[in-house]
Amino acid sequence: MPRLWPVLSLLCGWVPSLLLAADAAPKTIDVGKSPESVCRGFGGKLYVTMINGDEPGDGTIVSVDGETVEVFAKGFNSPKGLVFVAQQLITADETTLWKVDRQGHVTKLAAAQDFPQPIEFLNDVTVGKDGESVYVSEMSNPQPMFDPSGERKLWGLDSPEAQKLPNKGCVYKVTLAGQISVAIPAGNPALRFPNGVYAGGTKEKERLFAGDFFAGEIISYQNGKYQSLASGLRGIDGLTVTKDRFYASSWTEGKVWSVDRKTREVKVLHEGLQTAADFFFDAKHKQLIIPDMVAGKLIFLPLELP
Repeated sequence: MPRLWPVLSLLCGWVPSLLLAADAAPKTIDVGKSPESVCRGFGGKLYVTMINGDEPGDGTIVSVDGETVEVFAKGFNSPKGLVFVAQQLITADETTLWKVDRQGHVTKLAAAQDFPQPIEFLNDVTVGKDGESVYVSEMSNPQPMFDPSGERKLWGLDSPEAQKLPNKGCVYKVTLAGQISVAIPAGNPALRFPNGVYAGGTKEKERLFAGDFFAGEIISYQNGKYQSLASGLRGIDGLTVTKDRFYASSWTEGKVWSVDRKTREVKVLHEGLQTAADFFFDAKHKQLIIPDMVAGKLIFLPLELP
């Protein structure tokens, strides 16, 4: 989550299928100050967006090869969501989408003035099913969600402050040629502050999933219809959808959840992180790779997958 904000263990018991590998202690790697999002990219290496400090232009993307962490690209303000598509990295950086080539050269894919509505806070990014586009969540200004009486504390869902929150968040589709369209419109109370976003379905019949950071709900959107698929997951940052499960992380609660798509049962996979940010679902290596932003670490959380 962003530097703009004032504040910037496995569970006991065994749960069948798709959860943590038995008795596996998560591996961690120190990557630097304020890691936000991670994915695999060039040469199978991990790439991580680093918000770093508060100075404009001090944000970076680092590569992680084994235990070696190196700056790969720089000049960002506050880079967040990161994906790898068509042999380039795409990252959301406040009001700009950037693309980064194999040499670490950075060029603009879309700037604030290119969007049909004012942009406040571009956040998560996911690859479209066509392999030629990305979806990016426009979260809108996050500060009104937070109760200043506590660190990373959200207002209560039934509080007067919650009722006053705006409905400006939306999701955009951006092609790799820079064409922009609205994918999930603003104004619906079902999705006021979208963060994690995921494109499911097929190329011909795409279905979008988004996590509402404030309400803690996973919402699906297709053909103009909103459906709540899971709740109680406040502070949703990362979101991945598989055939059987949702995986979600909480920036405010430091948790990682698994949700059974059939039964809607929610399980805590891991807790005790300071800020569980935008993770990478690494199916090949049967793990989630989770940036703990405040701690400056990557957490490698093993999974039992079929």
